[in-house]
Amino acid sequence: MPQLKMIFNAETTPMPELTVTEGFRLRTIADSELALYNELRVSVGFPAWEPDYLQKFRGKVLPDAMFLIEEISTGRFAASATAETTDMPEYASVGVLGWVMTHPDLRGHHLGRSVSVAAMHRLYEGGYRAFSLLTDDFRLAAVKTYLELGWKPWLYLDDMEGRWRALAVKFNRSFDSLGCLPLQTSFPDKKS
Repeated sequence: MPQLKMIFNAETTPMPELTVTEGFRLRTIADSELALYNELRVSVGFPAWEPDYLQKFRGKVLPDAMFLIEEISTGRFAASATAETTDMPEYASVGVLGWVMTHPDLRGHHLGRSVSVAAMHRLYEGGYRAFSLLTDDFRLAAVKTYLELGWKPWLYLDDMEGRWRALAVKFNRSFDSLGCLPLQTSFPDKKS
């Protein structure tokens, strides 16, 4: 089943404030930390990456945009997200919030929110005024967070409306309150 897509339009929606929970710090990930990053990836059910895949992926990530929230007392990788160039060639002006994850043992500290906002700010600094993300119907906490941050569902496929209607019910919201974007949507241009 295709993933859900959401859009953030920074020209019409204020950028959320970046805060990080006490006891954690925000920084970027170095290539030499791939083993620790892979521990985080595997903890959330994603596959580990080989060094050559990381290097290839770095070509898609904006400079200094592979974000990490680290638990200060242990050095454990708690959450991560990336700010990336577009994954939709037909929409070159849309940046991507990608690979958002929070270690299962550290959920409940709003770390996914914080690391997502950090990536959003980096996209904005990189000139993007529209951002996209992919998520899944079952990632209820993530979807709820994105909605709270001002992201809008994009009805880019025929089955999207029904899936978003089902999610609206789960969130005890009206479908109209989600502010879904139709298939034919225009996005702001990227700034130089």
